Amino acid sequence: MSNHRQRRLEEILDRLAVRGTAQAKDLADEFEVSVMTIHRDLDELERRGAVRKFHGGVTVARTRSHEISAAIRRRLAVEEKLALSRFVVGRIQPNQTIMMDDSTTVEPIAELLAGTGIEELRVITNSLTVINQLANEPGVIITALGGQYDPSHESFLGVGAVESVRALRCESLFVSTTSVDVDGIYHQEESVVALKLEMLRSARHRALLVDSTKFTEASLHRVCGWDMIDELIVTDRAPADQLARIADNTLTRITTIPLPLP
Repeated sequence: MSNHRQRRLEEILDRLAVRGTAQAKDLADEFEVSVMTIHRDLDELERRGAVRKFHGGVTVARTRSHEISAAIRRRLAVEEKLALSRFVVGRIQPNQTIMMDDSTTVEPIAELLAGTGIEELRVITNSLTVINQLANEPGVIITALGGQYDPSHESFLGVGAVESVRALRCESLFVSTTSVDVDGIYHQEESVVALKLEMLRSARHRALLVDSTKFTEASLHRVCGWDMIDELIVTDRAPADQLARIADNTLTRITTIPLPLP
């Protein structure tokens, strides 16, 4: 694939991250290419699991039963996700065993750890991105969770991944999800719920990282209640009223990170 086409694909994703939905003809006009060329681009993005095509256009919009692809989620709430990850990295010590899920909220932790020279850190994850970012770090030992590769999530899911987690224990789990409310945490996809729940069961300390966009209408499946979350880590953009209700009704510790980043 040419560099020019790859740049166009990235720019299409940037636009969809903002708009959610677009018509093929409109994209063709914006990029000054034919509608046929745009359809080929959208076919490629759909093959990667990044978008969903419909007659005449494309969408990446989140629904109660469909998660946005990692390629789009990585473009959302970037400042908040980086702030949350920076806070977490400051806590990670040598000789720890940590687990990271495949969320793009947790993903920056790996990039921030790379090159720090941390020693004897064992990282358990199902995220291909995290594996690739830390694979050449001499002080990091990676345990990759098995399962079937899902291109939309850019991670390994399914029975194999769940069974892998059941055989492991870690000191700290860093996990995210698509929506939260006073009753607990939620996700759209059953296979993701099963894995997150098993991860929560395997960890001594369970930290949930969520940006302010996650305090929305609940997704289809309930992952768990707040009794399975030891710490909720948010930024000061999270809605104060909902945080207060969670604090009043649970024993979960709430840690708030100030923005903007320095």
